[in-house]
Amino acid sequence: MIDPRTPVVVGAGQRNEREYGTDPLDIMTGSTEDALADSGAADHLRSRVDAVRVVWGVWPYRDPGRLVAARIGSPAARTTMTPVGGNQVYDLLNDSCARIVAGELDVVVVTAAEAMRTRRHDHREGRRTQYHPEPEGAAPDELLGDDTPMSLPAEEAAGMGVAVNFYAMAETAIRHRTGESIDEHLMRIARLWASASEVAAANPDAWTRDAVTAEDIATVSPSNRMVASPYAKLLTSNLNVDQGGAVIVCSAEAAEGAGVPRDRWVFPWSGTGAADHWYTTHRWAFDESPAMRLVGVRALSLAGLDLDDVELLDLYSCFPAAVQVAQREMGIRADRPFTLTGGLTFAAGPLNCYCILPLTRAVRLLRADPSQRAFLTGNGGWFTKHSAVVLGGEPSPSGYASDTVQGEVDALPSRPTPEHPATDVTLETYTVRYDRDGEPVQAIAALLDREGCRHWATSDGAGLMAELLAGDCCERPAHLAGGRFELS
Repeated sequence: MIDPRTPVVVGAGQRNEREYGTDPLDIMTGSTEDALADSGAADHLRSRVDAVRVVWGVWPYRDPGRLVAARIGSPAARTTMTPVGGNQVYDLLNDSCARIVAGELDVVVVTAAEAMRTRRHDHREGRRTQYHPEPEGAAPDELLGDDTPMSLPAEEAAGMGVAVNFYAMAETAIRHRTGESIDEHLMRIARLWASASEVAAANPDAWTRDAVTAEDIATVSPSNRMVASPYAKLLTSNLNVDQGGAVIVCSAEAAEGAGVPRDRWVFPWSGTGAADHWYTTHRWAFDESPAMRLVGVRALSLAGLDLDDVELLDLYSCFPAAVQVAQREMGIRADRPFTLTGGLTFAAGPLNCYCILPLTRAVRLLRADPSQRAFLTGNGGWFTKHSAVVLGGEPSPSGYASDTVQGEVDALPSRPTPEHPATDVTLETYTVRYDRDGEPVQAIAALLDREGCRHWATSDGAGLMAELLAGDCCERPAHLAGGRFELS
């Protein structure tokens, strides 16, 4: 006997729009209609939707959930928006499930979409992207999540507000930790990413379904230009997509009442989330994420499982550094497949809504084999915000459970904010940023002073950039002045 307040995912839809001119609102609406149809009880469910919950995107809508709700025939539904973050899909799912258990919600739409491909095309053509009109003063009924900026002014000034710069610096720190040569390290992460392209090739919903070799990923070419060392384009997220998805989450009694066939039901077992020390300045190390570890362990523990009990795994894979840190923090074997979709390079990484893709994929895989369980993780910002969910094709023996491990994370050591400028420092980690013509243009560095405080600096010196690119310079003494650095 299933508890009537048990949350169940009953519908999933994903859309890849390859014609220019797509609006993200259309993708969200279309995906929601697909998810309703996927449930097998669309007509009965749409009149019962009491919440439409949307992940923030790069578009001007202030309350897109209201527009989606009206379009699908549920105009009275309450609406939610999140702030920026690749964790937000799972945060919305976890919060929705908890509210279903508590009796606050019965039928929920969670949806997310981006249309950066159309937006960039319009920009190249010299025109402004058109969006659907929205009523004056539009605002969601609820904002869920912390929208505090994720970078301090000093971090922004050094380029740390750009995701690829942070993760490239984390990658340099990983290489230093492993003691690999530049070539050894590059081929290892290229093989890691090639394995993701093979998963994408077998995923009918992936944006790019051509498997790519490690050699192709590691080789710089006109179509695989350098972005930030050691990352060429094929080692970075693919934002140039018009893509999104939606799921329908119900209480078991609502699903039963709407006549959703039992073979459509997938069960969230557990979920949790937390943020690392909010600003990179205060983190202990670039290639560590205690919150990622604690969130993952707690989500599995709440489900009564460990990693060996989970057949389906999707780690947030914006850049190779994110996957490697997750593997080390959670004790995941490096040779274990880490993605259900092909990851953010090949399945595609539409900014904040990637996680809707593994979620819809997991629903389909769990329906195909209900004996399996799925473990999915999300990552927002620069290892800033983390979320995890566990799902099963069959009900959890103990019902859905969720909580947070934020208190445990907050109690961990952090680096203090520098009180004074420093001159004699140690180079902690770095990257070299490239222009679109493939020329190195700027070195970005994190440096530690004698008190262990982290400072930020840049340099456009050609000789320094060449030295940084030639070998491992981490832990080298350096001189810092006026926001610029040089090796001693």
